[in-house]
Amino acid sequence: MAINFKLSRVVEIDPAIDDMTRTWVGWSSEHSPQETFSQNRGVWLLGPRAERERYATFSFEGQIRVVASIDRLETVPAKNPALRSKRAVVGRVLEAGDPVHDELIGQWVDEHRNPVTYFEDPMGGARTCACGCDGTVPGHRAFLPGHDQRAVHERITRQWGSTLGFIEWFDAAYPKSAE
Repeated sequence: MAINFKLSRVVEIDPAIDDMTRTWVGWSSEHSPQETFSQNRGVWLLGPRAERERYATFSFEGQIRVVASIDRLETVPAKNPALRSKRAVVGRVLEAGDPVHDELIGQWVDEHRNPVTYFEDPMGGARTCACGCDGTVPGHRAFLPGHDQRAVHERITRQWGSTLGFIEWFDAAYPKSAE
């Protein structure tokens, strides 16, 4: 799945009030895809579902104008203590020649009232297990059952020889603070 952020025309905003200290948000053909991403990557009210997305698109008047890969989401604290923190996308703008960019750019998306919507990832063929076994994982999972533990133990053994070796290293590197 991918997440789409619906943009309006560019509007100026007060950086003293804006949680990301921006001077404008929205879309204009005068701005590069990178500028559009930088100004519009946050601040959004995003739930847990957004954590599973790999791509973000930014649409204007129903058409996808910018495509980015998502590295992670960050929390942006609200400047106003009466408001709650929101989230922002941390990622990289995809350019022409990237298969995801080329598949999505210019595509039409539903013009829902909600500014944040989700749609099927067109490149979303089978995903492989993050442990490196090449097994196919269902849905938005990163690992097959038990493979996360196996991957952690393999890496611990490779670096420290055993779980005990890791624990001894960790305790020496990060001693408990005296309370």
